[in-house]
Amino acid sequence: MSTERSLGEEKDGRSATPVVLVVDDDEDLADTCEYWLRDDYDVRVAYGGEAALDQVDETVDVVLLDRRMPNVSGDDVLEALRDRGLDCHVAMMTAVEPDTDIVDMPFDDYLVKPVTKTDVREAVDELVVRSDFDEEVREFFALESTESALETRDVDDLRDPEVLSELREQVEAVRRGQADEIEKRQRQLDRLHHINDLLREVDRALVDATTREEIEETVCESLASFDAYTAAWVARYSDAVNAVTCRTSAGVAPPRLNGTAEAVTPVVRTALQERQVQLVDEVSAEHFAAVFESDETVPSGLDRETLSAVIVPVAYRDTAYGALVVYTDRAESLGEDDRTVFEELGATIGHGINAAESKRLLYSDTAVELEFSHEDRDDLFVDLSATLGCRVTLQGFSPAADGGISCYLSTADADAEAVLEYFTTHESVENARTITDGPEESMFEVRITGTGSTVLGPLIEFGASVNTLTATNGEGSLAVTVSPDADLRVLSDTVRSAFPAVEVVAKREVEQSVQSTETFKRELEDKLTSRQHDVLETAFVSGYFDWPRGSTAEEVAESLGISAPTFHEHLRSGERKLMEAFFEETAESATTEKRRVTNN
Repeated sequence: MSTERSLGEEKDGRSATPVVLVVDDDEDLADTCEYWLRDDYDVRVAYGGEAALDQVDETVDVVLLDRRMPNVSGDDVLEALRDRGLDCHVAMMTAVEPDTDIVDMPFDDYLVKPVTKTDVREAVDELVVRSDFDEEVREFFALESTESALETRDVDDLRDPEVLSELREQVEAVRRGQADEIEKRQRQLDRLHHINDLLREVDRALVDATTREEIEETVCESLASFDAYTAAWVARYSDAVNAVTCRTSAGVAPPRLNGTAEAVTPVVRTALQERQVQLVDEVSAEHFAAVFESDETVPSGLDRETLSAVIVPVAYRDTAYGALVVYTDRAESLGEDDRTVFEELGATIGHGINAAESKRLLYSDTAVELEFSHEDRDDLFVDLSATLGCRVTLQGFSPAADGGISCYLSTADADAEAVLEYFTTHESVENARTITDGPEESMFEVRITGTGSTVLGPLIEFGASVNTLTATNGEGSLAVTVSPDADLRVLSDTVRSAFPAVEVVAKREVEQSVQSTETFKRELEDKLTSRQHDVLETAFVSGYFDWPRGSTAEEVAESLGISAPTFHEHLRSGERKLMEAFFEETAESATTEKRRVTNN
């Protein structure tokens, strides 16, 4: 969703995020509208007219108002809002069919139930944008909304058809008086609806796609299907040879790129390196010569004289998957609004690819295992092993919602106090504690802020599964598992951009246990909530299940940011589900084995 009031701005003392009040005595519908809008707005809900008048104030931007409510009707609420002088937009949302009595009602839009998610979101989006219009222009769009509502009825069914004729004349009179401004604002609203349609279309495409290839294909096809865009393709850039290749395209035959052509490669490289959308207002002949076979042949549907392009980095955190190149022959020039929309689009696609590849790894029978040598001292654990001349072994880790990582590691050949002192003086370590201090090996919990101080950061963001990470005297090794169709070049580039001294030394295809991934693990993860999963994993790697315990319940709860009673509640629930999944699975295995023996 894109509105004129950007986050971080405030207007007339109102919140930076627009406030919407949903008023309906149908609690299910009111709650549904709240669910539809809450990602983009600060939503309040009132289950009736009296509650609405108690909650509404000068901070409310938009009111979705049902007309037919007991005690205090929607018409009464609307009148009270205007009597109080509240400058909020009101959309009547009702099953009452409009009639000419609504002409004198001071609302801004009229929605007839049943309403859809698109109806509600588009109405609210538009009303928020209208708040910046001049008063006369706001009046015009309110009158036009009333006219549109009445035109849904047969004229003969209206109480007073003459009123509709008078309203039409009034609308035209206002239009003539503010023609230029109204035309400008209408283009703005049309653009708003186009943007939201585009983002929703891509969101729908991402829901159905299960692989990176499907995501890229559906996104290109979705963009090419819009009238405003003539073609789209996904570019893959190689830093090693400074060249661009095409992964997929729609609306145009796959580009036949001429290697390091200067017209296209630099702009794709800039988009990926700076993580910023690049706008090209006029696509040059050199661009076509670079992208397609020659300057003589322009692909069908593309008019070079009127064409502009948008180059969008597709990335998830530090991982760059490529660039989306979109052509448009829109009359107006590309601007900052386009940049904002496509930035959101690139982030959405990147997140979708990351999720698809992580899911693919989880459910695939086969996987690719990569082994790295790791001697980059910018990594916290490699530097620790070099500084203290010890061996460091990662035992487990848990990414946090704020971007940090809780790590559990063991050290050998190093004094525990010296290790703890190293961590407490390191700028990227938020806190650290000793779990066990043994004569041969010690265990530590380390909370790292951000992801830039360890190679775990880019690996987590890519969606790779980290199998082992060890370092001895500054020389480390790392093994990770990724899905069989993962882009290994992107993974390598992502890791090496942050840690140049990391090198791939081996690649092998491995089989994953059918039982663990396809049955037991999937079944268990379906049973566990995300919080129960985090509690069980953190308790395990922190030594809570050891005897004597390496961590107390209070210490584990503190590392998770929850209370000890809440920790115990999640732990017990998770343990019960773990046992259920285990015994159900082993019972099935025993039955299968019994059948096999019997058959033999």
